Amino acid sequence: MTRGARWAATAILLPGVILLTGATFRDSWHSTGSIPAFARQYRTACSTCHTAAPKLNVLGEAFRLNGYCMPDNELLLRYDDPIPLGNDAWKDEWPRAIWPGEVPGQVPLAFRIQSDVRFTNDESAATNFTYRFPNEVYLLAGSTLGDGIAAFLETEWSREGGLEVLQAKMAFQDPIPGLPERLLNVWVGMQNPYLFTFADRQIDRAARQKFRWQTFRPSEVRFTNPTTDDELASVNDFRLGLTEPSIELNGLVTGRLYYGIGLAQGAGSGTTDNNNRKDVYYKLRYKFGGLDLRGEYGRTGRPVTGTGGQLLDRSVTVEHFGYFGSEPSADDTEDRHRSFGFNVRTLYGPWDVGVGFVRSRYDSPWPNQVQGGFSTSSVFGKAEYLVFPWLIGSLKLDLFQADIPSEALALGYTQGRVDQMRLLPGVIALLRQNIRGVIEVDWFARDEALNAQALRRPVSVWLRLDVAF
Repeated sequence: MTRGARWAATAILLPGVILLTGATFRDSWHSTGSIPAFARQYRTACSTCHTAAPKLNVLGEAFRLNGYCMPDNELLLRYDDPIPLGNDAWKDEWPRAIWPGEVPGQVPLAFRIQSDVRFTNDESAATNFTYRFPNEVYLLAGSTLGDGIAAFLETEWSREGGLEVLQAKMAFQDPIPGLPERLLNVWVGMQNPYLFTFADRQIDRAARQKFRWQTFRPSEVRFTNPTTDDELASVNDFRLGLTEPSIELNGLVTGRLYYGIGLAQGAGSGTTDNNNRKDVYYKLRYKFGGLDLRGEYGRTGRPVTGTGGQLLDRSVTVEHFGYFGSEPSADDTEDRHRSFGFNVRTLYGPWDVGVGFVRSRYDSPWPNQVQGGFSTSSVFGKAEYLVFPWLIGSLKLDLFQADIPSEALALGYTQGRVDQMRLLPGVIALLRQNIRGVIEVDWFARDEALNAQALRRPVSVWLRLDVAF
């Protein structure tokens, strides 16, 4: 990092830390909790399900897997009595009567507003200092609609992108009678495939910046022939981090083993696919120790006490996924791609530590005159420590590579190899249970493409205010 960037980061971070920690120390102990939709329904604090919203704790993840129903627990009874849509006796008359359902007793809406201050010192040597007030505004809705049925909606508005529906899905829990409970569920709609819960933006990311494998698109890779200045580029715009229309079967084989199998549309926009193929993905997860995936403790398990309002855990979780898809490429060809990932995450009291690996292969991303494809690999990890119940320290490491294939090298394309390493330290403070402040640095410790062009590696500092109500 250059001297100027270091001074800029210090100038922004120091008053931010003082502001965040000072406000939190004064008032957080007297907070009555946040009031988004699920908190209102259960009359409970945000910390019941979140470590630092939207980051879920182990109970919040069990709640999500259970179709937005709390696990059986007398301390988590639902206080928002739903309105029945018919008499309960109609169940005995089915199919000669409509099966009764329910709607929530109050409108299950919540809002989330994210405002940013960003300082960037990039490869062009230009300094950019930007207010994003607001950066993004979310409308969230979620509720059960009777036994075994739930709905969830997530929309996002920004000045650059306008209004976008990120998720709009239905969850049908235990739709087939006679099967063991929680063995088979069906989720349908525009949804996040949640290939990894580890570091997912809606489940496990306390700060905000994503890992590179979550944002990478093959169209970003541009290999260059320095003799002719010709460029080799793909039009495949797919990335693993997108939400997409899909049908997913998921469930719990035991309280510890979770599976999911999905049929997704891929990168097509709107409701129309961009080819005649659907993508297939699967995911597996096993949790050792702590609260199981049903939201229950074993005979020898118990909550971690003395946490000042935060539910902590002692567990090890192992996850694996595979994704197989196809996207239109140049010259009316199809670029078949596949990705595999593996990670291990450990929760031990205030510590949350994990490491993972993702490997992707793209078979035919180029015009017909260039044969062969290319691969990417990503190694990533994080360590978070709960300093106080309202203050988290975070450090993420992200290594990403995309090598020039031998077929392209033989044609003279020798520039454009992607080899990056990023460090992302951060501080997350809860000013209230529903108001979060974040300071995060995104520093490229290595970028071979920029080094080859003698350009400066970018460094960015973010200050964020995140409010949900």
